[in-house]
Amino acid sequence: MRTALCLYLKVDNCLLAESGRAALSLLLDMLWFQRGTVCNEVLLPAYTCYSVAAAVVRSGLKIRVYDIDPSNLSPDMSSVRKTKGEGTLVVVGQHLFGIPTDLNGLQTWAGEEGAIFLEDAAQGLGGLCGERMLGTIGDVGLFSFGRGKPLPLGCGGAIIASDREIFLDKIPIHPKGIGCKQLLMATVIQILAHKRLYGIMESLPLGLGDTTFDPSFSTHAMPLCMNRLGSNALWFLEALNEHRCSRARDYHDIFQGKGTIPIPAQNKPVYTRYPVLAGHGDIPNELRRYGVRRMYPKPISDDVRIQPYLSSGNPPIPGAREIADRLITLPTHHQITRETAYRIGNQVLEAFALK
Repeated sequence: MRTALCLYLKVDNCLLAESGRAALSLLLDMLWFQRGTVCNEVLLPAYTCYSVAAAVVRSGLKIRVYDIDPSNLSPDMSSVRKTKGEGTLVVVGQHLFGIPTDLNGLQTWAGEEGAIFLEDAAQGLGGLCGERMLGTIGDVGLFSFGRGKPLPLGCGGAIIASDREIFLDKIPIHPKGIGCKQLLMATVIQILAHKRLYGIMESLPLGLGDTTFDPSFSTHAMPLCMNRLGSNALWFLEALNEHRCSRARDYHDIFQGKGTIPIPAQNKPVYTRYPVLAGHGDIPNELRRYGVRRMYPKPISDDVRIQPYLSSGNPPIPGAREIADRLITLPTHHQITRETAYRIGNQVLEAFALK
């Protein structure tokens, strides 16, 4: 898959690991070793996947956070400027749900601070910001191939580097094996994703929709089976992304701007899920059966499991808290038809009084 991914992204090199968080942790290990113990902090968006925080912790680094603007999910640069510290190793910007986010200000600030700028495109493979592919804009790009990602292999992740001084081929990584178990799980989840089996899938202990913080993961290479599967699956990525964008257009027609995130005209989103700032309250069971979810339950700096690993002096994060409180996400995967999308969208309007 390494060759196929490099050709697709038009880059020279990449590192493949068994997960996105494994790839990130391996990169952080190398960067920290290169720069020494003085730079021991990673700046993260306060509202992000807990796996990103877990990768930082696994590498023995501290977490510092910045706030996010709820209206467009972009970095709150006034908050970023309040995070100034002498020990910043890496600054992370993200494209949540595959929606291209303007990260120019954050990238410029990272350069001024002498930090590596990491573009988290775990949910954005195939998306464009202007004419540039998401994940290829920063010093480093991060991708994930787990369940629910643009290329949903069930496991796997990658790091690419535009900075020639970041030698990905020097990172030691141990083989994982054939990966038959991962291949079987990916197949089962694809079958259960069928619209007639949503209820069954929701009732099984597959961890669907769970957000966990676990820094004890392994950092092996991508399994052989999944590696080969990924090489073939890349051929279908554009079709998968076009389907997701079609469902997003359906939702956009339904919501008519009520709680939705605007997309700049020159960008091409991926929409691994469709976000709506719907409001407080439980999601009705009927909508949960269709895969409607809140995303991350709270900002990472508000989670008691993560708080011991935070640097001191983090800024207020009202935007991230608003997102955690109000955001719900709607499914866009290949089993969601236009009819199903309209059913989901209209039920969301009714359940959260958005009409």
